[in-house]
Order: sequence, then structure tokens, then C-alpha cells
Amino acid sequence: MISVDQLLTRARAATGHGTLYWLSEGGRDPRARLPSTRLAVGRLWPTLPREQREELAPLAAEMGIDVKDSSLVMDACDCSGFVCWALGFSRLAASPAPYTDAAGWIFTDSIWADATGPGERFRGLDRAVPGALVVYPAKDSGERHGHVAIVVEADASGRATLIAHCAADNVRQAPHDAIKLTTPEAFEAQPRSVYAWCREVS
Repeated sequence: MISVDQLLTRARAATGHGTLYWLSEGGRDPRARLPSTRLAVGRLWPTLPREQREELAPLAAEMGIDVKDSSLVMDACDCSGFVCWALGFSRLAASPAPYTDAAGWIFTDSIWADATGPGERFRGLDRAVPGALVVYPAKDSGERHGHVAIVVEADASGRATLIAHCAADNVRQAPHDAIKLTTPEAFEAQPRSVYAWCREVS
């Protein structure tokens, strides 16, 4: 179990490290100092699908990095990896479950499906509270990817007002870091967003 204070402390500690957003990275080892994975970005860049390279190239330019440098290695993470690390568990479960995909990976769509369905690890909430998650899936959202964040602050009406999350858009403005504390506009603009509570948070 992890307390809300511990969760929020971990989330805040992950900011300010110049993390690169990279899909399916981070969150492997909850005991690590940071959620990110050391990634051979320069070597892997040519292997990415064209649409992903088109999405990430302007962000890399904003960060001042040369993704064509074959020796380039950076800390990389995505939203699910960040959230799982902050919650204190690996994004790869011991076995497939209602909150994972068929291979046992925890990601936005599996969190959303659990929170709106069986609630085995993530149960749905009607209102935002600090320590909750806010999540939407890729499926049926009109988005290329889903997204998940940790609620840091909420107002009296139960609306999140400050979130911690890992997102490509966070790199667009200095400081160029994928993990930041921001307001929740991306979730408010997405009708499939729901609040959820991880049962391992006390």
C-alpha cells in the first residue's frame, strides 16, 4: 500500500529531469529513483513508425536533441509508465488481469476498462480527489492514444484543478520535460475521461 502523500511526493519528484516522452517506456521498476527507462533513442529512432516520428520530431527539436545521433541515450517514459511507478508497482503485472492487456501490461485503456467495469484494481470515482487518477482510453475517443494522470489538487465541486502527468505536449514549453504538473484541459476536452482510484492507495 502507498499513502496519498507518498504518491504525490513520488509524482512531484519525477518532474524536472528532462524526460523524453516515448510510448511504452518507463514504469518497469517501482524501486528505481525515477520512472523513466534509459533508452537508446538514436538507435531506435529509425525503427519507429513514420507517424510516431512525425509526432515526436518537433518535440525533440524543442528539447534541442538530435534524434539522428546514433549514440543518443535519454531517460524516456510515457503516461502509464509514470503513473504505475508513482503508485509503486510495475506496469507489467505478474499475470493478465481485468486491469491489463492480454500480455499483462497496464496501460490507459486497461485502466479505463477496469475503472468503468469490474474495478479490480482501479475503481471508478464520481469526483476528483488528490491521489485519484483521471484517464481516457484510445478506443472510441477519437484520439491516437489514451492518457492517464494523477490528480494533485481538486476543487470543492470534485473537479481536478492540478494534475501530474507524462505527455508529449508537456515538452512544447520550457522547461522541456515530458513529466510536469499542469491544469487538466486535455482531460476536460475528452468526453470519455473518468476519475478512478487505485485500490493500493490508502
